[in-house]
Amino acid sequence: MRSFSKWSIRRAAGNAQDWPDGLITARVGLSATNLPPIVALLLPNADGAQDLAAELGDVRPSGMGVFLADPNLVPARLSRQIARGSDWACNFPSVGQHEQEFRRYLAEVDLDHARELRVLSELRAAGLSTIATVSAERDVAVALSTRPAAILVVPPVPEFRDGAVSLDRRIALERAIAAQAEGVPLIGLRASDEAEHGLAASLLPPVEISR
Repeated sequence: MRSFSKWSIRRAAGNAQDWPDGLITARVGLSATNLPPIVALLLPNADGAQDLAAELGDVRPSGMGVFLADPNLVPARLSRQIARGSDWACNFPSVGQHEQEFRRYLAEVDLDHARELRVLSELRAAGLSTIATVSAERDVAVALSTRPAAILVVPPVPEFRDGAVSLDRRIALERAIAAQAEGVPLIGLRASDEAEHGLAASLLPPVEISR
């Protein structure tokens, strides 16, 4: 039996956008780590995007969150795999969640943020709707260049050093990104009891699903 994580998407009141009901990602090993789920998903023990798409089998998620910086990805193959059961793809987790110095190191070992966004753009060109993950204001322009249907705002990894990022800090980052996002809808991280505060939708904490 294979296990995955589902991050449900909750639409804001009055928002009529046809969002996916959630993003299916590789399983977050919550029992094996004290890291917040959003950080644990970045650990290298998760399946690659193509493996994840293949292992879903008859599970048909409306959206998938996949790590797109993998240099071994074949975008045309991945888009076909995702399209068999999903209409939406998101670069989640993202190299962009890391601080700049670590991103430079990752680029040296071929885990490149620019490649990640090129693949996201290719998935869109293949007919999938896309959501671009953004963790820093400096990445908004390049994320917009992929023409996503929405931006998923995820605070950068260092913000999680003390556990969950406060709602005030999340809102501040969301508003800074919204100011540059040219009207593109924003999705942000929320607990089930937290309001959207201007977001089009919220990404809720993950639950485990199996097949």
